[in-house]
Amino acid sequence: MNVFSKSHNTTSFRNTAILTMSVIVLPLFIVVVLFDVYTVWQQKTAVRNSRYSTLSAYQAQFENTLRVTEDFLTDTVVNSMDFASIIYARTKTDAYVASQAVGVPCKVQLKANELLGSFCTYSKAFDYYRISYTGSYPQSDLAVLRAAVMAAAEAGSSAAGWIPLSFSDRTVLLNTYVRNQTVFAAMIDPARQSYSVLGENNLIFYIMQDGTPYACNIAFHADAIPLPGKDTGVTFQADNGRKYDLTFLPLSRENGYIVYATPSVSLLKMLNFTQRVLLAITLGLLISIPLCWLSLRQFILEPLNTLTQTTQAIQNGDTQIRVPQESRIQEVNDISGTVNTMLDIIRQQKIDFYEQKLETQQAQLQYLHMQIRPHFFLNCLNMIYSMAGEKKYADIQELILDLSTYLRSTFKNSFKPVSLEEEIRSVNSYIRIQQIGTELPPQLDFEIDADISQASIPPLSILTFVENSIKHSSLIDTPLEIRIKCRKLASEDGGYLNITVTDNSAGFPAEILKTLNGPANEVYNDYHVGIANLKQRLRLLYGEKATLYFRNLAGGACAELFLPIHANISGGDLQ
Repeated sequence: MNVFSKSHNTTSFRNTAILTMSVIVLPLFIVVVLFDVYTVWQQKTAVRNSRYSTLSAYQAQFENTLRVTEDFLTDTVVNSMDFASIIYARTKTDAYVASQAVGVPCKVQLKANELLGSFCTYSKAFDYYRISYTGSYPQSDLAVLRAAVMAAAEAGSSAAGWIPLSFSDRTVLLNTYVRNQTVFAAMIDPARQSYSVLGENNLIFYIMQDGTPYACNIAFHADAIPLPGKDTGVTFQADNGRKYDLTFLPLSRENGYIVYATPSVSLLKMLNFTQRVLLAITLGLLISIPLCWLSLRQFILEPLNTLTQTTQAIQNGDTQIRVPQESRIQEVNDISGTVNTMLDIIRQQKIDFYEQKLETQQAQLQYLHMQIRPHFFLNCLNMIYSMAGEKKYADIQELILDLSTYLRSTFKNSFKPVSLEEEIRSVNSYIRIQQIGTELPPQLDFEIDADISQASIPPLSILTFVENSIKHSSLIDTPLEIRIKCRKLASEDGGYLNITVTDNSAGFPAEILKTLNGPANEVYNDYHVGIANLKQRLRLLYGEKATLYFRNLAGGACAELFLPIHANISGGDLQ
């Protein structure tokens, strides 16, 4: 058993450093932060509870005033003999005397409850109206109050609770009790509330259900207050630009809210000296964390990260990269120097291997190219032999001229790339050779874009398809028609040369078509050696950039070739 083969978990130095710092610094930092947060929360809770206590006292006073006033209204309307005397008075004088008697307890109530603004008595039968009120109200507001009381008499029914009534500078609550067209009403004015226990700049006021204050506070300057949501606290900026913290308590019977407004105070002002010192320590710890991290990163993590990136680049095949030897840590510089030396050795070995590979590809390409020549030359010699037997000497001369033209072109360029024009010239020579001594000579048609005649292509890349069409044609009564179309296709990487060779034969058999479109090693056989050689040469010259595709059309077979127009290859330059 190999003891060194035992598996174990590993982690990066970066993670180890982060974990170490986290174990030492973060717990202390978290404890201090939690203590600060708890202290602030506790102080805010105490302030909030104090505000709630104050609001609760005023809320109780408001609710008590409503309850006492309602009881007084009910008792007066139902049980008071003086109010009954107003209802059943025979003269206006009787109504006046009775209302005077009703006004006596009203004055007592007005003195006992500062929120009470007035009591009103109205007899529709005698059109007699009497009001008892405290404070100072303009005549226009008193007229509004009288109109509301008289409207209740006209309606003949008591109000459903306390109804808001708008005055010139405030809103009051009015409750009316009606009996036999005689009204007894009470008006509560929240603006009359006094706040002797509040500190400087603190405000308590009442708002309605829609957030409108019952009375406009000169110091607060706000026409509408944001209503509380789930929380009972809201921060609000008044019209004077000052921010307030608002605390709400709801009033009964949908009469709105009572609000405690305190000028917003910053967090630091809420803390005492000890709490501020703890907060400063917290901030110091917070600042020290990135400083410690920057030092660790600069002297240790960055050099290690550079080494890691270098090794990853080497794995991806980049031997040009070098590790900078600028670290203040000697051990890191030693490792960097060793890695750079290793990269120099790898780069030199890669260059040697690449040169050997180029030599191998050149030899392979030359071998494949030379394989095609005997195949074509033997066909030509057989034709010359047959024509000599038939004593067609003139045709032999033409054949020899065409053959010499083709051979001159082939020998001149060897396996190096040829222009499209030269390749077409060789194809013409080959077709003329095939047309000699044939009853139904093959026909050739060209369609070539004018600007691509000098484009470089591998030798015999078109002739191979033409030769294959003639060799495997099964036409008997119809001449073989071969059409060659060459055009340029635009693309982002410089464009492609599209060469299409079609004929009017019966097309490729299904099995042959599948083989031709398969890998090059599957194509090679006695019948398709030319196509197999062309596929091998295309792979060596272009790699994956060239495409050769075979298919059947409605009127024959089709071979289509796509070559990159601008491509540098081993064995020659294709442009």
